[in-house]
Order: sequence, then structure tokens, then C-alpha cells
Amino acid sequence: MRDSTRARGWSRRQALSVGAAAGLVPFGCRGKGADSGAEASPDTAPERSPEPAPWNPGGTEDTVRFPFGVHVGDASPTTARVHLRTHSAPVTMVLAEAQGSAWVEVDRRDGLTTAALPVDADPSGMAVVVRLEGLNPDTAYSVVFFDGDTRSVVARFRTALDTGGVRKVVFGSTSCFGGNAPWPSLFYAADEQLDFFCMLGDTVYADGSEDVADYRAHWDAALATEGLVRVAASTSLVVTWDDHEVDNNWDLASVGVDRYNIARACFDEALPRDEGPGGTGVWRVLRWGDTLDVFVLDGRAERERATGKYLSDEQLAWLLDGVRTSTARFKIILNSVPITDLTVMFSTLGAEDRWDGFPTTRTEVVAALAEVEGVLIVTGDVHYGQVGYVDPAGGAGENLVEVFTGPAGSFANIAADLFTGDPQYIWMSSAWNWCRFECDPVAGTVRVTHIGDDGAALHDITLSL
Repeated sequence: MRDSTRARGWSRRQALSVGAAAGLVPFGCRGKGADSGAEASPDTAPERSPEPAPWNPGGTEDTVRFPFGVHVGDASPTTARVHLRTHSAPVTMVLAEAQGSAWVEVDRRDGLTTAALPVDADPSGMAVVVRLEGLNPDTAYSVVFFDGDTRSVVARFRTALDTGGVRKVVFGSTSCFGGNAPWPSLFYAADEQLDFFCMLGDTVYADGSEDVADYRAHWDAALATEGLVRVAASTSLVVTWDDHEVDNNWDLASVGVDRYNIARACFDEALPRDEGPGGTGVWRVLRWGDTLDVFVLDGRAERERATGKYLSDEQLAWLLDGVRTSTARFKIILNSVPITDLTVMFSTLGAEDRWDGFPTTRTEVVAALAEVEGVLIVTGDVHYGQVGYVDPAGGAGENLVEVFTGPAGSFANIAADLFTGDPQYIWMSSAWNWCRFECDPVAGTVRVTHIGDDGAALHDITLSL
């Protein structure tokens, strides 16, 4: 495994510690077009190409008629999935493509209606779902919905790099959205116009919900919150779920099949994503050229407590084979609950709901990922931000890095502020946050910046992967 730090006589841990000390620099909000199109040096990858000023499609934006914004998910080089949550249809969708310095209308669809939920409890629907096809790779698009002369917010997104594509890719991530409305840290994420934004679970806290109306009420509140409306209008989303989309620390035995099916249908209705290759369909991979592959895990719905499996056999084989055979420079693992060994902080408290409580699966996954160049794990759930190593020194994951992102709004876990420190954990904070990742496939680095509610950097480090 290549490690540029070894040429300097450092261990990777020493190199990251130096980077952390040197990397705490002021972080200015990078608005649209900042550094766009800049020529790369031989040691860095190029930036993405410039985009036009925001599209004005005409009409009057109406947040009463369209309170939930527009959501684009799982953008590939040629496709994307679009959701409009609405209590009233039909509507008209208009899609525009960035061509030079202008936006050009390339698709218009009239009379769109909501898709029915696949549950007997309530077959009605609240989402207009459109799958866009035939798009151009690494190209900016804008999409809007009209009802007469009134319209939704305009949602901008960018398609993924095509096979062989190499440039800097910048994405964001957070988790745990309960409380702290309107989620002000996400205002700054929206200003970035990222390549994509990851939502790693607990977008709603629907604990105790029993029927479609209950779950939909939680999703209505979350999707109408300003921070999420803004970030969804700025880029495509990559989503997974954790426990609170169904119930606290749930498993199938505790919630039952009927309630699970309702919660799952409401999750799929609320947030756009493509269906994965097996199992629950939540786990899947998104490819951004030769720069990065994004492996989205379902670390919740396929657990088998009786057999000690954190992931199903099918999902585990898919993950390990996919990471080992990936030709992308970076392999980003989206994980809803930390795989990091947290026993130094928490001992066995809560271990039954973490990877720590499933040691057989955890050991296999950590050992496999540690052998692959360019792996970075990104996670949520624990209500604090962190950059650290998966294992303490001497463990298989001693050089494997996991980044905790969020919470965007849920209660702060003050354990992160009270903990006296350990070399395994480079940095941690309970402050509300989102995290910015700038991936340079030529330099082999990922700059990781946690950003708080005031837009300032809480921590900034460049990782050599």
C-alpha cells in the first residue's frame, strides 16, 4: 500500500498529527465559482469547470405551495433521481443544463402526479418522482417545478464524473437533525454548491410512530426546515438511514414487519436514491470517475443480533469485493454508526448498538479496509464531530481513519468535550456541524473541515491517503 509519509520517515499517525497541528487555519466560505477552473499544478488535480450564475426560470417562488423544496439524489454521470414532496399535484417539471455561461432548457414534463406508497396501510403518495436520464457527465443542471405561475425553489446539482474522470471532488456530510432548527450550519454548506452532500441518518426522530400519518408528519417537519431546503437546492444528496427513521435502536423483532414497511416506504418517499443491488436496496455504490467511489452502507436494517452479524452476508461480500476491486483513488465508506473502537471513551456502554458489539463482522471489515489504499470512512450517529483512527495503536485499523460528521441539530454529546484525550482520537467536538471533504486524487489527499453554526472552521486537517 502506497504511503507518501513513509518517504519522510514518518508513520502515518505522525504525519496526520503534524497535519492537524499545521492545518488549523481560517476557513472562509467558498461560494459559487471560488477557484473554479483554476489550472492544477503537476502535483494537484484540476478544479471543476465554472458554472453560470443561478438560473432564473421565471414565475414566482411560493414556499406555501412548495414548502419542502426539491430533492435530487444519487447523481451518476448520466442520471439523477428527483423528488418533489407535495400535498397537491399535478405539477410541471423543467430541467435546464449549464451550457457555457447560460442555462438552456433541455426537458419539460407536464401533468406529473405523486407516486403511490407500496404499503396497504395507505397507498396514497406525497412525492412526485422523476428519474432523469441521458444527462451529460460532470455537468451542472437546475430543476424546478411549476404550478401555473408559481414555482418551487430551483435545485442545482452536478452529474458525476465519467469513467476515467479526474479532478478535485468536494462533498459534504452531516447526520442527526433533531432540534436546533433551522440547522444554520447547513446554510454554509449550501453556499458551497458542493458536488454532493451526504445525509448519514437520523434525519427524523420518528420514535413511537405507528402509521403513515405519523411518519409523514416527521418528514414534513424535517424537509420544510430551512437548512435542509437550502442544502438540497444547492447539490444532489446521497442518503442512508439509521435508527430514528424507524424507532430508537430498532430491530425487526421490536418494530414488526408492518411498521417497518411503513417507515421504510416513508423514508423512500421522502429522500431520493437509486435502488441498490441487493438486500434492503439501501446499500449501493456511486462512482465519480477515477477520483472516488462512494460505498453507502445500510448498517441498521440487515443486522442479525442472534448470529452476531452487523451486515448481511450479501452486503458484507459486496462491500469487501467492491473496495478491493475499486480502481478509484479514494474509496469513501458512508457508515451511519461509527466502526471506530470507542471502548476508551465509553467502555461497553452502548456497545450492543455499535460495530463494537459485533466483533466478528467488525474485525473482518477493519482488517480488509486497512489493506486498501485510499479508504476513508465517514459516519454519524454519536452526536459529535471527530477525526480519529479506527483502532488504537497495534490494532488492524491503527492507520485507518474515520470522520464523525454532525450533529446538524440533535442534542450535543458532551462526552466529546469532557474526554481528556487519547492518541487514537485526533480531534473531537460536540458543536453542531457539517463536514467538508476536498478530495485531490493527484496529491492523494483529503482535506477535512468541520464547520459550525457560524460558518467558522471548528477543525481543519489534510489527510494523506
